[in-house]
Order: sequence, then structure tokens, then C-alpha cells
Amino acid sequence: MSNLKIRLLLIVVMIGGAIYSLFPRTVVERVRRGDRYVYDTTRRVPLKRGLDLQGGMHLSLEIDEAKQAVTDKSEALDRALKVVRTRIDEFGVSEPIVQKSGNDRIIVELPGIDDEARAIDVVQKSAFLQFQITDETRALEKVLPRIDAIIRESGAAAAAPTAGDSTAKTGQKGLQELFTPGTAKGDSAAKAGGDSAAADTAPVNLTTGGPFSKLVAGGGDMPGEYFVAETDVLTAQHYLDMPAVRAALPPGKTLRWGADAVSRGATMFRPLYLVDTRPIITGEYLTDAKPNQVPIEGTVVEFTLNNEGGRRFRNETGKHVGDYMAIVLDDRVMGRPPVIQSAIGTRGQITMGQGRSLQEAQDLALVLRAGALPVPLKVAEVRKIGASLGEDAIRQGLAAGALGLGLVILIMIVYYRFSGFLAVLGLLFYGLTTLGILAGFDATLTLPGLAGFVLSIGMAVDANFLIFERIREEMVRGKTIRTAINEGFDHAWSAIVDTHVTTALTAAILYQFGTGPVRGFAVALLAGLAASMVSAIFVVRTLFLVWLHRTRATQPLSI
Repeated sequence: MSNLKIRLLLIVVMIGGAIYSLFPRTVVERVRRGDRYVYDTTRRVPLKRGLDLQGGMHLSLEIDEAKQAVTDKSEALDRALKVVRTRIDEFGVSEPIVQKSGNDRIIVELPGIDDEARAIDVVQKSAFLQFQITDETRALEKVLPRIDAIIRESGAAAAAPTAGDSTAKTGQKGLQELFTPGTAKGDSAAKAGGDSAAADTAPVNLTTGGPFSKLVAGGGDMPGEYFVAETDVLTAQHYLDMPAVRAALPPGKTLRWGADAVSRGATMFRPLYLVDTRPIITGEYLTDAKPNQVPIEGTVVEFTLNNEGGRRFRNETGKHVGDYMAIVLDDRVMGRPPVIQSAIGTRGQITMGQGRSLQEAQDLALVLRAGALPVPLKVAEVRKIGASLGEDAIRQGLAAGALGLGLVILIMIVYYRFSGFLAVLGLLFYGLTTLGILAGFDATLTLPGLAGFVLSIGMAVDANFLIFERIREEMVRGKTIRTAINEGFDHAWSAIVDTHVTTALTAAILYQFGTGPVRGFAVALLAGLAASMVSAIFVVRTLFLVWLHRTRATQPLSI
């Protein structure tokens, strides 16, 4: 009796867990409100529908050769495909389709996503992280006369864009596209050099003689820091894009724009930093990145380097104690470079600042974990797609599924009578727990997933067929009802395990090497196999034991 109580308690716990997994819950989601997206609380069942059931977004990506020349497009796309797939998997989209189309495109289909801006930003962002030491030799000031002379001789000053030119580009992007707010620090051992970025003192022009030098102002609190008025950024970038000007920059040095505009006096300025071209370390050693919010610094992304990266970082920062280190993400300096006060190990953080949302930090952490794109990508096509099945097809599929399940229940009850009724109860347990498992793993229902679910229903019924036929055989041999039930379950065990294990191995292979819908089918099939095993071997047997306990094995078994 105590064994039976334990069995019943376990069944109740499993049913309760499945119901809890499927119970509607309140979640914070990014939803559309009119013409904009906001974060709002919604109440829904955890199970989501896939692309073929609810529609979503279609993106077509190509290599942006305007930014980088690529000799072997196919090989470059293969490497980019792995990074994009990793980002999409962490994006929180279930059952995405990420695949190569020909030798020049990557196709991305995202079910249930209609926030085009965020999806495109996550897919396109290169997320190349570097740590570079700022210049301490005043090298830029030494070459300013040469740069001014090059601009005068080329006549570029007359053609330079201004802030009022709406079509002007800085490199490949306009001013608003090029910069986004953000500040940073490298580690708890690296502290920003005061609050001078918000100081009231205005920068001092280094010289007023040339077209470029008159745009660049000094007055920063750290070596290698300069300022350009926000209205002059487009003009300055136009000059810096000239090949002759780039060649005239100090050897081994690179100019990087700051990500934030700062107020100095009554004017908004954009920081410009001269840094060592060779980074002391890059993001290739990064192993983890997590978003967080802290009271003083606001939204941050905390990152961790692997052992090799930590060793290199510690050695390099140990050589530059007292120097300023720029944290450069996608060629933008995140905030003001902190001063290195001691050797830094494996941990650091990028501070995005007050007013930045946790979602932005999550997206940045996502792309940092996934790695930098090997080649720049551009969106060649973006469109919203509807459910490929359509509402009529979905209704017809549900009707067909209900009809099939009804026929299975009818056959079981008509053919096996009371025992068939117990099998149907086990089948209901199977269906509830399978959906609970899928919800617990945050799976998405798709047409292939539903196919896997239906296939596992057949296997659950097949297991009951094997058990009931063995019970019949034992009863024909004249054994008692209790013995026949025990022998039937024990003798059918090996056949049930064989069929379920071989199918589970196939599903595991499909999951390991498949993508998108194939993985969805494998997940649903594995969940169904686990639930059908428990249903046939444990639940139905417990129901037989309950019947035996209530009747004391004095009534004939209807089978």
C-alpha cells in the first residue's frame, strides 16, 4: 500500500508540474503600440507558435563590399552564417530558419518577430571589441600642418559636407546612425579620469590656420583626447576618409570617435581619440557577457575573458599602469577611457550609462557572446511574412488531429474495454506532460513539431498494445490476474525500451545536425517519447494496481 501511495504521489507531482508549466503567466514583452514598440506586461501560455503557424520576419543578408573587399564570398558567408545563427539562437526566437542561399546570401526567418529595427540591429552588428592605449606623444598635433596642406591642395574643403546636409555620410553611415550613447570602463581596477567630460570649460583650438586643425580642439584631461564640435563632425569625417589624410596620420596610430557627445561650455562636442593601432587585446578571448543594472553607473554589460585572454590582459595592462585605455566597440570608443591603476585580469564591464534600457544591454551582451562577424553584412531585403499554413489549414489540421485522437480512443476502449479505458487515461497524462515539457523548455509549436507530437502518440499507444497482448497471453496460460498484469508489464518492457531508445537516438541525431523545423520535430519527438515511456510503464501500471487494490483481485479483468 505504501508503494502505491508513493506512485500516486509521483503522478500527482508530474501532473502538477505540467499544469504549472502550461499555466498562463504574466511576462514583460516588447509589443507594438500604434507606430512604436514598448515594453508591456502580457498574460499568455508559455507555448509559442512557430513561423508556419503565426508568421514573422524574413531577412535577406549580403556581404557589404563597400566596407570590405572579399575574395571568397562563399567561404566568408559560411563563417558569417555560424555567427548569425548563434545570435539568433540567443535572440529568444524559437524555431528560426537561418540558412545560406546560393553563394552570396544568408536567409533569416524569425517567427513571431515584427520589430524590424531590433532584429536587423542584432543581425548586422559586428560587435568587434578592442582595448587600445591612448596616445601620449601628442603625435596628432605634430602632423596637423601636413593634414591641412593635403586638404588645401586637394580642394576637399570646398566639397566638405556640413551638419545641415541631410544626405551627407560619415563613412558609410549618417551622423545619427554612426553614434549611439554609451560610456565604459575596463575593470574594477580601471577608473575613469574624473568627470571632465561634463566640465564647463570649453576646449581650446589647437590652431586656427587649416581646414582640419581648426575643427579639432584640445583641452581634454587625458593624453590623446580631442574634441570636434557636433556640427563639424561630418566635415571632419569627410577629411579623415581621404586616403592621403589617412596616410599622413602618425604611424602605428588610429583615430577613433567617441560614442557619446558631451557638453563643454555652451557647445556640444564629439570626443576624438588617437590610440595605438595595435590593441592590447580583442574580444576573441571573451567567454561570457551579461547585462546588469547598478545604482550609480546605470546599465552595464559585465564580461569575462578566458584564461589565455586573462593572462594576456594582465600582462599588457601591467605594462601600461598609469596609461589610459580606450574600450573600443565597432570602432567607437565607449565612454571616456579609464586610467589603468593596476594589472587587470579576466573580468571587466562596459557601462552603457543611465537611461539605457536593459534590453539594449541584453542585445549587446548577446552579440558579444556570439562573436564578431567575419565580414560586414547589409540587409538586401526585409519583409513580413504571414503564416504559411493559413487559418483554414490550421483549423483543418486541428480537426484532423482531434478526429485521429478520437478514433484511437474509440479503438482502445472498444477492443480492450476497461483496460483500454485505463490506457486512455495514460494517454491524457502523456499529452499533458508532453506539452508541459515543451513549455518548460520554452519550445515553439510548429507543423514539424506537431508531427513529432502525433508520432509519439502512436508510440505511446503501441506500448499499451504490447503490454495488453502480453497480459492476455499470461491469462490464457491460467495465471492469476495480478500475476498476469505483472508478467505482462515485465515481459513487454524490453520491446518498449528498444523501440523508444532507437527512436530517441534518431531524434537526437536530427537535433544535433538539423536546424530550424528539423530541430523542432526532434524536440517534440523526444519530449513525447519520454512522456510515453512514463505513461505506458509507470502510469498505466499504477492504474492497474489501484484497480487491483480496490477489487482485491476478485473481479475478472476486462481486456
